[in-house]
Amino acid sequence: MPSAPPPPHTPLAAPTAAVSVTCSYREDDDGAASWSLSSGARSSSLPSSSRGRRPPPYRRLLHDEARRLLQERRGQGAGAETPRWVRRTEGQMARYVEDDRAGHVHGRHVVAAARAARATASHPPAGGSTMREAMASFVAKLTFREMCVVLREQRGWRQAHDFFSWMKLQLCYEPSVVAYTILLRAYGNASKIELAEEAFLEMLEAGVEPDAVACGTLLCVYARRGRHGDMMLFYAATRRRGVAPPVSAFNFMLSSLQKHRLHGKVIHLWKHMMEMEEANNVVPNHFTYTVVIGSFVKAGLLEEAMDVLGKMRASRLVPEEATYSCLISLSSRHGRGEQVVMLYEEMRAHGIVPSNYTCASLLALYDKSEDYSKALSLFSEMERSRVVIDEVIYGILIRIYGKIGLYDDAQRTFEEIDSAGLLSDEQTYVAMAQVHMNARNYDKALQVLGLMRSRNVKPSKFSYGALLRCHVAREDIAAAEDVFRALCKYGLPDVFCCNDLLRLYVKLGQLEKASAFILKMRKEDIQLDEALCMTVMEVCCKSGMITDADKILKEMNNGGVTMKSSTMVSIIEMYARNRTSVMQEQDSSSKALACRTDSSALNATLKSLLDTPGGSSIACQLIRKLAREGEETREDM
Repeated sequence: MPSAPPPPHTPLAAPTAAVSVTCSYREDDDGAASWSLSSGARSSSLPSSSRGRRPPPYRRLLHDEARRLLQERRGQGAGAETPRWVRRTEGQMARYVEDDRAGHVHGRHVVAAARAARATASHPPAGGSTMREAMASFVAKLTFREMCVVLREQRGWRQAHDFFSWMKLQLCYEPSVVAYTILLRAYGNASKIELAEEAFLEMLEAGVEPDAVACGTLLCVYARRGRHGDMMLFYAATRRRGVAPPVSAFNFMLSSLQKHRLHGKVIHLWKHMMEMEEANNVVPNHFTYTVVIGSFVKAGLLEEAMDVLGKMRASRLVPEEATYSCLISLSSRHGRGEQVVMLYEEMRAHGIVPSNYTCASLLALYDKSEDYSKALSLFSEMERSRVVIDEVIYGILIRIYGKIGLYDDAQRTFEEIDSAGLLSDEQTYVAMAQVHMNARNYDKALQVLGLMRSRNVKPSKFSYGALLRCHVAREDIAAAEDVFRALCKYGLPDVFCCNDLLRLYVKLGQLEKASAFILKMRKEDIQLDEALCMTVMEVCCKSGMITDADKILKEMNNGGVTMKSSTMVSIIEMYARNRTSVMQEQDSSSKALACRTDSSALNATLKSLLDTPGGSSIACQLIRKLAREGEETREDM
């Protein structure tokens, strides 16, 4: 048999514990040195040179500074300013530690000087003597730059003023725009405009040329207190000196003007910024575009607002939801449906969730254009995006339900709003009342409007107009007249309310009241529209007021009021049919006058009819129709 292979090599077992010998040193009570040895103790896996070593002091300072800056930035969001770290060598860090700053940006003597100057705030004001006493130990110890740091650290305007007076007495002081700018900012924060103006004049007298920062600081002081007249005068002076304020100063000015609703001046200042953009490197930022677009929207200048939006896109800046919302609202009021949809889709492409105000503008546009399918789909999208649905949106939804015949859904939505405690707007009540009127349920409409009055909801012309339409539909002439009198307390009623009441008079045969009402409208100089003009012509023809009808028609023609061809034909027919009855009741001399009067009104109306597209054909058909009825009008026309 072959011999067995030799056993494999077995390594030595590792020791279970490391044995170390250490040496310790101590002194006896009598001062003699003694040494002692110890052995057999378990040592750490780390070498003894690494155990117990403390990090260098400059690293500890860096860690402390980073922790402090982290606490300051916490809660500031994405706009927090990140500190700029300075790379230093070990020798520079050693000198930094030897400077005894203890983690402060400046030396301890600078920090102590700032604290000593701030401590004078607790003393009663006694001129500059208190500051001189507090700063006596710092004479000839601060450089000019360090004195500017102390000046910047002052929290009160009085301490800044007194310290600047002490600062000018030092040997190392030299007039500088930096120190004056710091002083201007201190005065501005305390709204001391007179002191700021005196400091600026002192700077000029000292031969110091103000830079963009100094001029921008004084502009911000004026803007903060709403002194827009002085602000614009000083701004014009800076432009004459060729100084362009920084963008931050422009933003402050624009914001102050917009808060005081001076949108024209905002637009004027924006045009100056565009002139300076290339020459002085004044580049608008996100805040600038937001304010300017808002002012253009408030002024109703849609095209200009869209141009500014285009420049904002070119700068690769994404507008806020409020900017999109105001542009959508203005575009909707101008009837730009395609532009509204484009803005909304662009906003959604950026991941911006629309607000309830934006959704209300879209729903109102869909309601006006009768695109109810898009309105309902938008409402579903709002529920998916968890947009808070307010009472305005519910009111628009009720109105849409009423227009498409979903009366039960409208009533259920109205009850849900009422049970949720959201029912407080007048327009919501009126929308529900209008739904009942569309369903010819006028009693329920009156109940809804009565519920509004019982809950002390202040009525306006809007609700009174709905109440008038309801009484007109019920043919309650007394109630309609009472509502119209209440409506007149808010000023001249609109043409729709006048037409409703006048149609009620005609329907019930109250021609005397209708004639008196027309005379009252003419006395109050109410401008007639096409529908009201048709009703007035009907009343005048039935009442024999041909002269008044002729005057009204001429006034409308001279005023440039356009009418449809069907309205003109109806007016001509009423004149022609009324002529026979009038001529039969008058003598020969009166007949000639009536013919001349009748002819002038018909000629003006026919001329307007012939100017319309297809008016000649319509006029020929009208003449043939009148001829068949036995009316001989060839000589008159």
